[in-house]
Amino acid sequence: MQKPKLSEEQQLAFFEAFYGSYSLAVQQKGEHRFICRLADTVICLSFAGDALIPYLTPALRHLMTEEDLQPELVIYVWDSESTGVKAPAPPCEWTHFTNRGDLWGFESKRIKTAFHYSEFSVNLMDLQDRIGVYWVKTPKHFPFWVYSSPFRTLFHWWLREKDAQLVHAAAVGTDEGAVLITGKGGAGKSSTALRCLDAGLLYLGDDYVVIHKDPVPTVHSLYCTAKLSQPDMERFPSFKDFEKTKFQENPEKETLFLYPRLKHLIRTDMPLLAVITPEITDETQPSLEPASFWRLHRSMSFTTMSQLPGADHWTHEYLGALLEKLPCFTLKLGNSRKQVAGVVKRCIQGKDLRNHRPEAVGEASEKPLISIIIPVYNGEKFIRRAIDSIVAQNYPATEIIVVDDGSTDNTRKIIESMNVDIRYFYQPNQGPAAARNRGIQNAAADLIAFLDVDDYWPDNNLKVLMNEMQQNPDVDIIRGYAQRVREQGKGVVEYLGSPKESFSDYIGAALYRKSVFHTVGFFDPFLIFGEDVDWYNRAAENTVPIKRLEFVTLYVRRDHGGNMTEGKNKVELNVLKTFKKKLDRARAAGNNRLQQ
Repeated sequence: MQKPKLSEEQQLAFFEAFYGSYSLAVQQKGEHRFICRLADTVICLSFAGDALIPYLTPALRHLMTEEDLQPELVIYVWDSESTGVKAPAPPCEWTHFTNRGDLWGFESKRIKTAFHYSEFSVNLMDLQDRIGVYWVKTPKHFPFWVYSSPFRTLFHWWLREKDAQLVHAAAVGTDEGAVLITGKGGAGKSSTALRCLDAGLLYLGDDYVVIHKDPVPTVHSLYCTAKLSQPDMERFPSFKDFEKTKFQENPEKETLFLYPRLKHLIRTDMPLLAVITPEITDETQPSLEPASFWRLHRSMSFTTMSQLPGADHWTHEYLGALLEKLPCFTLKLGNSRKQVAGVVKRCIQGKDLRNHRPEAVGEASEKPLISIIIPVYNGEKFIRRAIDSIVAQNYPATEIIVVDDGSTDNTRKIIESMNVDIRYFYQPNQGPAAARNRGIQNAAADLIAFLDVDDYWPDNNLKVLMNEMQQNPDVDIIRGYAQRVREQGKGVVEYLGSPKESFSDYIGAALYRKSVFHTVGFFDPFLIFGEDVDWYNRAAENTVPIKRLEFVTLYVRRDHGGNMTEGKNKVELNVLKTFKKKLDRARAAGNNRLQQ
C-alpha cells in the first residue's frame, strides 16, 4: 500500500508536457489573449482557438482591460475537442485522485497539479515561472459552476502566492465599505447578496471573492455572476431578463451575468468591515446579533477548504487571522426577507456595531486544524453519537470526514440531518481500511485522527493529543491506550480489563501527522481485519517516531454486539497473515542488503 511521492522532476515533466501541447493547439487554431486586473495583480488568459472563450470569459468581463499591461501570470487554456490535440497521459493511477481535485503524491512546492472529475479538467501551475495551464477534453459537459466561477483552482494557487485568499463567500457594501457573507450551502448566502444588490447596495460577488487581510482587511471581486435555483428565480423577478448561459438545458442553478448591465453597482475592491452568516429563522423581522468567532471560523473554513485543491492549515490560519480583525454577526433572516438589505446596510453604517469583536481572539494560530476520519458501514445506530462525541471535544479547529463504505441503512439521512459541517463521501463497500485511505487522501489538515463509529474519546482528548504533538515536533504519532467499556445504562460505564493489557494498535487512540502516511503507506485494503496491526508493523519497520502516553485516549464499546471483531478467531482476524507479511518484508529487506 505504498504510494510514493512523485519526484520534482516527474511533476515538472508532467507540467511541461501539457504546456508543450498548448503550443501544438495554438498551431492548429491560433491564439486569443485577455488581460485581467485581479486583486492587485495582472493576469493574462491565453486561449488556443476560440471554443472555450464563450464558456470561461463572461464571468470575468468586469476585470478585463484594454490596457497594454505586463502580466505577472499567464494562464494557457486549451481543449482537445476543438484543437485535435490529445492530452498527455497522467503519471499516476486513478487511486491517486481525490474528490477535491488534489493528487496524492503531487507535493511539489513549485508545480501545482489538480484534476477536477466533474468537468474533466487538468489544472497546472509553475509558480517559479508564473505559468498556469488549463485543459479540458470538451466544454460540452461543463457543470454550471465552471462558467459561473472559471479558473477557481488556478486563481487560488496564484493569489496565495500574493498573500491573498479565495473565500467561498458573497460580499456587498456601501460607499463606507463591505461585509462578507459566509455560510454553508442553503443558508441564504447568495439570496442575501442578491437582495442587497436588488436594493441598490454595491456588489462584489455571491459565491467566491478574494480577501487580503493585511495591512487592512480588503475584499476583491472575482466574478460578475450570480447563481439562483429555479424556485428562487420566481422570488427575484427583477433578475429574470438578465443574460444567462445557453450551454445547458434546465441547469441545477441559473447563472446570471450582471456585467455590464449593473456595472454601476459592481465594485472590484472595497475595505472589509464585518463578517455575517445568514440563519434561516421563523422570526417576523430580520435581525442582527453578535456571532461566535469559532462558529464563523468553522463555517468559512469548511466551505472554502472543501472545494479548493491545496487548501490546508495556511488557509485555515489565514481565515482565522482575518476574523480576529473583524466583527462577526449572525443575520437572522426572518420571514420578511425584503427588509434584509436594510439590516445589512445598517450593519455597515453602524459604528457601534463595528466596535464589537468576536470572542476567542488570538486562539486561531494556537489550535491547528485536525481532520477527523470516521469510516462507517450501516452505522445508523451509532453515527449521530460518534459525531456528537467529536463536537463535545470542544476543539474548535476540526474537519469531520465521514466515509460511508456502502451503507444500505439510514446512515446518510442521519448525517444530512445533523447541524454539523461534515465532508461526506460514499463508496461501494470495500472495508474499513479502504474507507480510511479515502479519508486520508481527502483530508485538508496536516494532522489526522480516526474514530470508529462505535467508539468515543475521553473529554478534552483532542486538546491533550494536540498539546503533546506541539511539544514534540519530531514525533509523527502521539498515541495512548484504549479502554474497553460496557455501558450499563443511565450513564454507568463498566471498564473491561486493563487498557495496558488490551489490544495495543487501536487506530483511534492516536493523533497522526499526515506526512507519516507517505512514509508508511496506506492501510492495506485487502485486510478486512488486522489492517491496524499491519500498519503499525510497517511504521516500526520504517522507524517512525512514536510517543506513547501513559493514559487512556480511546474508549472502545463492547456492549452492542455489532463489533466487526466480536467472536472472531485468530485466523479470521488475520493474525497469521499480518505476521507473514511482516516476515516477508524482513526477508526482502535482508535479500536487498545481501545484493548490495
